[in-house]
Amino acid sequence: MKSQNSFEPGARIDGVIPLCVPELRGNEWQYVKDCLDTGWVSSVGSYVTQFEELLAREIGVSHAVATVNGTAALHVALLCAGVEPNDEVLVSTLTFIAPANAIRYIGAFPVFIDAEPNFWQMDVKLVEEFLVNQCDWDGHEVRNRSTGRRVRAILPVDILGSPVDVDPLLEIAKNSHYLLCKMQPKVWAASTKARPWAAAPACHVIPLMGIS
Repeated sequence: MKSQNSFEPGARIDGVIPLCVPELRGNEWQYVKDCLDTGWVSSVGSYVTQFEELLAREIGVSHAVATVNGTAALHVALLCAGVEPNDEVLVSTLTFIAPANAIRYIGAFPVFIDAEPNFWQMDVKLVEEFLVNQCDWDGHEVRNRSTGRRVRAILPVDILGSPVDVDPLLEIAKNSHYLLCKMQPKVWAASTKARPWAAAPACHVIPLMGIS
């Protein structure tokens, strides 16, 4: 069946917003053309600076840094978290390949934690079970008993509009001396417990992508 909608750049789209087709119209189309006309089409420019400042202000944090894509942002976030080669990072099973790729770029290893059945987010209980039953804590760091590798970070991925239950994960990370990195496609503007979700004390990666 042929669609009646035109997905040409700048075209008006009525009745449907496509999942994977870029929708550039109105101001968005004018901004893209302005970037092309002025030659600011790479990693810097007034729109990038404005975006970083507005996003940080919107979610109530001190800084926001734009990167080329979500995978690059995850790579940087994990390096800032102190993840090193041969470490392990707990990561959601139900997600895109980018989180696992970013972990492997560093030379670390993903440990996949299954999703809970209600909202399909990382199951906090399974995180706790893994750390209690399969890891050892020596007062300074957590090590996977079967591999001997250090567990350095937790990387949950909020998907399909529902955020992971972050508070228990923050408590686990605090007690175990490692960082919580969150990837938040589609839910960056969500709020819970009277605070913006992206303002929780963690390193947040917010990919602006069409599918998650």
